[in-house]
Amino acid sequence: QANGHDDDYDSKRHDVSATIAKGLQEQNCPPWLPINSGEQLCNLVGRWRILQRVGSHRWTTDDLVTAYVAASTFISSNNTGEGDSSNIRYLDLGTGNASVLQMTTWYLLSSELRNHPYHIEAYGVEARTEAVGFARRSLSFNLGTIETNGKKYTGSSESITHNVAIVNGDFRDLIHSKDLSDPMQQVASERYDLITGTPPYFRIDFSGSDEKITEAVINQGGMPTSMQSAPARCEFRGGIEAYCQAAAAMLQPEGVFVVCENWLNDKRAYNGAKIAGLDIVSVWPVMGRVGKPEPLFAVYVMRKQSESYQDITDVQNKDKIVRDPLIVRGEDGKWTEQYAEVMKAMSIPVV
Repeated sequence: QANGHDDDYDSKRHDVSATIAKGLQEQNCPPWLPINSGEQLCNLVGRWRILQRVGSHRWTTDDLVTAYVAASTFISSNNTGEGDSSNIRYLDLGTGNASVLQMTTWYLLSSELRNHPYHIEAYGVEARTEAVGFARRSLSFNLGTIETNGKKYTGSSESITHNVAIVNGDFRDLIHSKDLSDPMQQVASERYDLITGTPPYFRIDFSGSDEKITEAVINQGGMPTSMQSAPARCEFRGGIEAYCQAAAAMLQPEGVFVVCENWLNDKRAYNGAKIAGLDIVSVWPVMGRVGKPEPLFAVYVMRKQSESYQDITDVQNKDKIVRDPLIVRGEDGKWTEQYAEVMKAMSIPVV
């Protein structure tokens, strides 16, 4: 019963760690328990939790807004008859600790769609083994695992069966579909109604050859403070362009791709979409605080290019798809009403 709207907002919700005797760890502890050094089981959305490391890569505002835009856009499309809510296939590229995957899934399961029988199948693809482990352990807390008719699912109810899985692999390999592991081959064989991605923000210039890279220089931003956060911040495995290419290959004809990007790379988002054959239909700029000169990042909603596609990078009506900025904090440092509404929609107490 992790998802729902019946959270007690007046209660105090704490991130927790645990110390367990070494001999008991493997035998008796559930996989989601934060028993290793530096681990915390942290609040995510609703009653869902996420395993993270202290002082390492942790979920942030861009993850939350991306998940909110993705899920609410998808729900809106289905309510207007643009999609079929009876069977939802969802893919998160470069899922990391699976914060966006889990937040988006929670929203879908908590939305008005829960009143209709449907099946959700979701995959998060991640290259880093440690992040895969964290993501799978978090899912075991939020959805558990049950077996029905010989198949394992990460949750079910009378009207819903859903399967959410984390697959270890490089999402860029999905395009070629050759020499893939069986789980990656399964992901590559599907086409998806909804795809999300939160690419690293900072470009890296590589020297050397495809066989051997001799130097990697961070072109934007500073040096990451931990080994685990470096791949989430720096483009070791491709940036916005790689995400657009993979999404275009994996999308259903009427599917939706939602991705966030550093505002400094706004032009790259438009160019990446154009090259991949995607049409940007909506842009959500996000500003950290009132009075800032420009946004921190933006969330881009994309679809496959239609017959009426216009190259909006070359026309003057580009502003028609760009929404007013979503501002996170006011001059007093408190959440703005705009951002508080996003938090409420994602069942996060506004304090």
